[in-house]
Amino acid sequence: MPQCELANTTEASHHGRWSQVRPSQRPDGAWECAYTILEIGPTRSSSIKRHHGGSFATREEAEASALDAAQAEIDARGPLT
Repeated sequence: MPQCELANTTEASHHGRWSQVRPSQRPDGAWECAYTILEIGPTRSSSIKRHHGGSFATREEAEASALDAAQAEIDARGPLT
């Protein structure tokens, strides 16, 4: 996954939409991750922000889990209109 240095996010494209995942480390040392889905279609554009629940031992595990959740949501939303 490409790393975006400026915003500390990881981005991926899936079925014409972009997802950005933003990991953060909690005070207890565990990692969590939020994600945003960016929809840029011919008739509308929007962003959907979600906090992906869970507690992970590593940043990579948190990112992978949030990316999977974002891609599942993209799949459930269907094609862009």
